[in-house]
Amino acid sequence: MSISSTRVSKALITRLPVLAGITVMVAACGGNAASDDSSSPATPVSLRQSDMLVLEVQPIQVCDDTGFICAQVEFFEAITDKIWSQANIDVEFLPLNQLNDSTYLTTDEDEFLDLSFSGNPGDFGRHPDSTEDSGPINLWFVDVIETTTGLIQYGNAWIGLNGILISDDILDFNNGLGRIDVIAHELGHNLGLRHSTFGAGPAENLMSSGLDRTVPESIDDIFPDGDGLSTLTSEQIEVARTSRFLTDAEADESLPAIAAADAIPQEAPPILLASTSPTPIAVPDASPSLLTWLLVLPLGQKVYSRINR
Repeated sequence: MSISSTRVSKALITRLPVLAGITVMVAACGGNAASDDSSSPATPVSLRQSDMLVLEVQPIQVCDDTGFICAQVEFFEAITDKIWSQANIDVEFLPLNQLNDSTYLTTDEDEFLDLSFSGNPGDFGRHPDSTEDSGPINLWFVDVIETTTGLIQYGNAWIGLNGILISDDILDFNNGLGRIDVIAHELGHNLGLRHSTFGAGPAENLMSSGLDRTVPESIDDIFPDGDGLSTLTSEQIEVARTSRFLTDAEADESLPAIAAADAIPQEAPPILLASTSPTPIAVPDASPSLLTWLLVLPLGQKVYSRINR
């Protein structure tokens, strides 16, 4: 859903406090609320399987006008799933869309605003069911995210609204291991989380700024394993799970209608390979006819004796 020109203008004026970005030295997000000192540290939250929520993400690969030179794509799907499993949120990446427009291979804040909110549903590779605050989250992979500071920026996201930018630089981080928590972090912004509220700030918290956060080197470093990184507090989980971007998980209908103990295995019928019918084979009589004996008795005796040897 496109927003009105009034709302676009308002977004342009206020984009710096709303836009949450990660850089090597500082976080590009301004206007954060004061830290909530009452927030509890990360602890396992008891959620039932029936409480599972789904967060759909529409990935979009930006390419040049010809469609041959494209930004690199890496979902870090297993990493993202493990991180958000703390909140019983299942992140599902939809089939990749491609946007062939050289303008957006290198993207600044104004162009990010256009990608996220301008035009009609489905424009710029967006999912047709996405709106500014509901539906699948649109995630664009670009070459470079431009900043006024000239520093490397790995990702940008709207806080509480729809849209993420991810740059190729996340793949070069840490000698090519990748900055594997960036997509999960930016999704947190879309779900309403900031760098300094609800327990964010410590090095092990997912939503701490890039300057303060310790980036896991592998999936084995993510909470509750290894170094216990990329944690979410109970307050962060509570806030994230109220987002309109989330939908209820569908019931698993793949289970049989009857219990396994009641199922009676049946032998499968034989399968006829191909469609060729068997060809009857002509088999000679076991012995000559009576007429043959009468006509050629001497020859018939010799033949019969040879057959029955």
